[in-house]
Amino acid sequence: MKLQNVPTYWDIKDLSQIRSKAQAAKAFEEEFLHIFLKEVRKELQKESSLFGSDFSSKIYWDMFDMQMAKAVSDADQLGLKEYIQNALKIYNEQSK
Repeated sequence: MKLQNVPTYWDIKDLSQIRSKAQAAKAFEEEFLHIFLKEVRKELQKESSLFGSDFSSKIYWDMFDMQMAKAVSDADQLGLKEYIQNALKIYNEQSK
C-alpha cells in the first residue's frame, strides 16, 4: 500500500504556487470554509464536551476541519469561488 503525499496542515508553501485568479479564489474559499468550520466547532465545544479540550483533540479537529473544507471546496458546490472570480472580473473591467 502506497501512502499519498499528504501536506502538513501548517505548510504554507502551497500559497506560493498560486499563479492564477482561479487558484487564488479556490484557496480563499478553502480557507474561508476552514475558519467557518473552526468557529462552528468552538461554539459546539462550549455546549458539549464531546470533542475534548486537550491539545491532541484540538489538533485532530483542526486537521479534520481543514480536510472537510478542502472536500467541500473541491466539490465546487458552494459557489464562493465563482463569486470571487466574477467580482474580480467586474473590478478589473471597471478599474480600467
